[in-house]
Amino acid sequence: MFNKKKLTYLFLWIITILIAIIFTFENPDKIKALKDKLKKNKTSVEVLDQDNVIDTAYYSLNLKMIKTPVWSKYGGIGSIGEKIYYISGDSEFFQLKKNKKKQNKYDFIPLSLKKIDNNKDKFLEKNASVLGGKRAWAYFGVKDILFEKFKSFENKVLLISSTDYNEEKDCYTMSLYLSKITDENVLKISNWEKIFSSNKCLPITLTKKPNFAAASAGGRIVKLDDENILLTIGDFYADGVNGPMLSQDLNNDYGKILKINISNKKHEIFSYGHRNPQGLYIDKNKNIFSTEHGPRGGDELNLIKKGNNYGWPYATFGTNYNSYNAYKDDSIISKNKSKRVWPIDKTNNTHNNSTKPIFSWGNTFGASNLIVYENDYFKKWNKNIIVSSLAAKQLTRFIYDYESNSIHYSENIPIGKRIRDILLLNNGNIVLLTDITETGESNKENHAEIIIIDNSEN
Repeated sequence: MFNKKKLTYLFLWIITILIAIIFTFENPDKIKALKDKLKKNKTSVEVLDQDNVIDTAYYSLNLKMIKTPVWSKYGGIGSIGEKIYYISGDSEFFQLKKNKKKQNKYDFIPLSLKKIDNNKDKFLEKNASVLGGKRAWAYFGVKDILFEKFKSFENKVLLISSTDYNEEKDCYTMSLYLSKITDENVLKISNWEKIFSSNKCLPITLTKKPNFAAASAGGRIVKLDDENILLTIGDFYADGVNGPMLSQDLNNDYGKILKINISNKKHEIFSYGHRNPQGLYIDKNKNIFSTEHGPRGGDELNLIKKGNNYGWPYATFGTNYNSYNAYKDDSIISKNKSKRVWPIDKTNNTHNNSTKPIFSWGNTFGASNLIVYENDYFKKWNKNIIVSSLAAKQLTRFIYDYESNSIHYSENIPIGKRIRDILLLNNGNIVLLTDITETGESNKENHAEIIIIDNSEN
């Protein structure tokens, strides 16, 4: 039997529960805000969504798919050891960590690192109404990141490439930012320093359609040696058809791969005649590989040699885009209205008189980044070239003959996601960063993902 004291406690407990329930239903926004505040102080709440297993010729791959915590296009992924870092297109920093309490779960840890000063807010304020808010926001921003050790710095440095707005001149460039890493364990960095901006500041009216064609910006960074990096810069659609031709003009930095000394900040043109070199990788034997967006059916895999001309826009295996019909009154287009040619190709689709690609895709592929797989974790893939794609939503694995500079085998590995970036970890795992479209809604379902690939048979 309950005595009066126990009945009183029971009554108060029931009343408390009822009040809590009523408060929850009547104040859902307050509850949500409280939860969000608690989660923000700990981690972003995006964790592992699902695992997929994909069979390939040699391995069954396990894909761990993790939604990124912010709505963002572009950005990049990098690593220090086995630590994976993600930076959004808006220069927000996160570390991806395994959840110690939940097996096979991951958390994004927000990092309180200062953003780069690329004047994006001023660019949007000036140009968003002309370009369209979502499009302007999506394409302006961070293109790549790199963690590396260089001879002239005591510790590793963090490098970021990004479009950069000159408010005074109302034009933009591709710039490179450097910060010294003062603590690798918790990733603390020094103040940002802009060490490079591309020669020739571009107005948004440079090209006819679209204006501000930053989908053709390049921006990939790799370490070349102890003093220098290579940086790819696209032609921003200034290809002799949509605007002035920049890639063959050695008086500017567009449609080029540049060599930049990160100590004295001097730079030179390493190779030219590029359209939009999205991928860049230097293997352990110092072979330099690049992937490049062509026009329709003209994406390329190139072996980069110093001083070489890769032909664009006068040499390509690609053909015309439908969108060029919008310029049928243009003097160049009117000479040849066919979609089955590139209007100013001088080689009759032979790519003669310039450096030919190792491989060119005849269908829609959308090459993004690439790696040379130099690890024994997937032993049968060792020394293979793996290219990621946007439009095809796949990886393509090539067996490459280094003596004859030719490809003997290719395998398409369907991922089912637009892939923006690819990274090889020291343990042999492969990490992908997926892509969103600029017209997508800002919601959880439309966030980009990080995908970790390991061997499901291990």
